[in-house]
Amino acid sequence: MTENERSIRDLYAAIESGATGDELRRFWHPDAEQVEYPSVMRPHGHRRGLDEMIAGSELGLTMIRDQRYDVHTVVEQGDEMAVQLTWTATVARDLGTLAAGTPLVSHVAAFYVFRDGLVLRQSSYDCYEPIAG
Repeated sequence: MTENERSIRDLYAAIESGATGDELRRFWHPDAEQVEYPSVMRPHGHRRGLDEMIAGSELGLTMIRDQRYDVHTVVEQGDEMAVQLTWTATVARDLGTLAAGTPLVSHVAAFYVFRDGLVLRQSSYDCYEPIAG
């Protein structure tokens, strides 16, 4: 396993354990950017920098619980990586039409660019299974 793959797997483990703030910041390059392409949860997609990602991790803890990342495939070339995974979580509190306790499942293709051993860019395509509710 390469250092970049170990870093991504450690990042997923940190998120699963509820890490926020500097515990997450250590994985990201200071110029990091995250891009989510349109999905059922973000119909218009979303783009954010590192500070917004860190703030989002803290907000996320109030919205979902039991996050899990099941990595299926990792393909790496130089400082670029593609990861196929299944993300699961449970809605922690009522969110609009989603009731607390609703399970969420998304099949994800995530693409990473590294600089200086840190994640510079993450872009993801999240394909959600039908959501009960």
